[in-house]
Amino acid sequence: MPELFVGALCPGMRVLDVGCGEAWIGCEVERCGVRYVGVDVNRASLARASSRRLVAAGEGARLPFGDAAFDMVMLRAVLTVLVDEDELADVLREAFRVCRGGVGIQDFLQTWENPLYAGRYEEGFKLTGRHGVFPVREGDTLLYWARHFTLDELSGLIAQAGGDVAEVVEGPSPTRSGNLIRGVALLARTSI
Repeated sequence: MPELFVGALCPGMRVLDVGCGEAWIGCEVERCGVRYVGVDVNRASLARASSRRLVAAGEGARLPFGDAAFDMVMLRAVLTVLVDEDELADVLREAFRVCRGGVGIQDFLQTWENPLYAGRYEEGFKLTGRHGVFPVREGDTLLYWARHFTLDELSGLIAQAGGDVAEVVEGPSPTRSGNLIRGVALLARTSI
């Protein structure tokens, strides 16, 4: 979990982890004296997590919680798999809706200086006409589409969702496949 997020946690807070998977980060959050709740669409992961943490089934674009129910909402490597603009906007709006404090985003930035990713971005642009969007494959099999952002792009998306970027930390970040690329952790506050 990014130090930026840890520094924003205070005992007694309620934190929602959107796209929690098996909720492994929950123990780190709970060590800060914070109540952790995870939400994910993958029911198999949630079944494994439910013995350790409070988790719920749900989609980031339609969170099953009331307004301002959490002090912080975390989106860790969630936005990268949202290549549809409307779905991305819905997920960010929902995060701000259920949050009375800050939204923490940890994701990937475009890494054009890495030839592997430059090639992926170029291929994705040829296929979609969109910058930073690319197919993720295993051999000849398409696993999913991914998206890497620029910091300006992320800031603009956050502003459209009703937030303002308060703090940003950039640094190396490992991908699913173990590659090290540019990453970002940021905290955003509601501007409404």
